[in-house]
Amino acid sequence: MAKIISFATQKGGSGKSTLALVLAAPLATEYGLRIAVLDCDYQQSIVKTREQVDADNFEDLLKTVPDARYPYDVFALSLEQVFTFIDDPEKDYDLIIIDVPGRADGDDVFNVLTACDAVIVPLVSDYLDRASTAEFMGILEAIKKSADAHGIDFQYFGLSTKRVAGRREEKQMDDYIDNLGLSRFTAYLSHRVAYSRASTLYSLLNPAWLRYAGGNKETADEIRRLCEELIQRLGLPARKPATASLPTSSTSTAAN
Repeated sequence: MAKIISFATQKGGSGKSTLALVLAAPLATEYGLRIAVLDCDYQQSIVKTREQVDADNFEDLLKTVPDARYPYDVFALSLEQVFTFIDDPEKDYDLIIIDVPGRADGDDVFNVLTACDAVIVPLVSDYLDRASTAEFMGILEAIKKSADAHGIDFQYFGLSTKRVAGRREEKQMDDYIDNLGLSRFTAYLSHRVAYSRASTLYSLLNPAWLRYAGGNKETADEIRRLCEELIQRLGLPARKPATASLPTSSTSTAAN
């Protein structure tokens, strides 16, 4: 049975869609997980990345690798369609990632969060983001108490995004989250341009795409640490892919 996670917050601009993009491709290509991403956000950032950014690169790739496939599936769904999708026995995935709208003011968001094994909350160290996170934590704590009472496994975690080394606000955010009693990931993502260039076709662990995106070894190391911590916390199988899903040298026009 698939594990279901969502990247969620009630404030836009925290990086939840970017997290989904950064993690989905390497989890599929480097760790062999069968993944579906459900893009339920109004902005449809993940769907647009595939349809508007990656489509030309994929067509070019097919010229040299005729049997190439995208490393994971992407679906544009409304929140109301999520339950039909996850209840479909024909859907054979290890991990379903849901990108929910950046709000928490309706039953539709609340209901989808209750369907998740884990909710991951992007943490940004600015004061207004911390205040918004505290409100959202109250919602997640209410879900957890209800889940615990019914013997249902539900977890939620904070995950630092746009982290800037040595910044005082980062320490304040860590202390703030610890005082709330929120479990947070040890791994984090720094404030790097490469993450804004994440693709649904190429993993940022693909050396050629990493170079094109402006990343380096530290970028790749951050992604690996985060993937491995996520796999451990959720108990995912972390199987290696039977065959390489994409060539290690990008043939994309964007990289040329």
